Amino acid sequence: MANEANAGIVLETVPPAEMVGALAADAAKKAKFGTIHLLIRGFLCTPFLAYGACVTFAMVAAGIPLGVAGLVFPAGYVTLSFLGLEMATGSFATMPIGMYAGTVTPFQLVRNWAWTLGGNLLGGIFFAWLLWFSLTKGGAIPPDSMLKVIAKTAEAKVSYIHYGMLGWCAAIGKGVLCNWLVSLGSVMSKATRSTVGRVVLMWIPIGMFFALGFEHTVVNMWLFPTAILSGANVSIYEWWVWNQIPVTIGNIFGAMVLNGTLWYYTHTLQKE
Repeated sequence: MANEANAGIVLETVPPAEMVGALAADAAKKAKFGTIHLLIRGFLCTPFLAYGACVTFAMVAAGIPLGVAGLVFPAGYVTLSFLGLEMATGSFATMPIGMYAGTVTPFQLVRNWAWTLGGNLLGGIFFAWLLWFSLTKGGAIPPDSMLKVIAKTAEAKVSYIHYGMLGWCAAIGKGVLCNWLVSLGSVMSKATRSTVGRVVLMWIPIGMFFALGFEHTVVNMWLFPTAILSGANVSIYEWWVWNQIPVTIGNIFGAMVLNGTLWYYTHTLQKE
């Protein structure tokens, strides 16, 4: 009987209509955070994503395929989620749902996105410097195999430049494909009342995104600084113009339009 009860707890699901209400309530809470708290929670968020990614890149450096190693990456996302930290790509879906539900205003949405992105960027740059400094003894020794993989990954991430506007649009496309999945981490965390269930449901879309090599703006906020410090043939201009900006646009579209609007619409606004 106890085993049956435990199974029920793990598998207990929440209907989509109730999930919408929980997400709208989350958006209202996010809208009330002061600027300093958005910055702090955003700052603390990015390093945990980076920890998960570093484990993945270390596995790749050891010869494990990215499609397998990438399944470890969600550990960082789960950690930041349970710590109540702020990742802009999740808010790209949550805040629009709150706006449509009337729990937040458009100004509060933009304010949340702007300060969270700022905090994410600061956290990414800090972690990148600390990681590089610690592993290279402040540049006294060459980058290790993991840092070299990160550098090569960053170089590949700006290869869009070779294809002009088509490449820039492809970066947007990879951003859309990424955050259509990643923002589901926030959404699907509301699909169960079980802690184990939440972990599993968040792990699935996050693991798929990383294993497929799509583009995530917050991940790139630490990856590029780390790569540049480690000697990657990438300029700050290439990082921002040929990756960070188009990827952010794609991430916003994937979350706000596909999950924050269409998914919201079909479960709340459509008349039966």
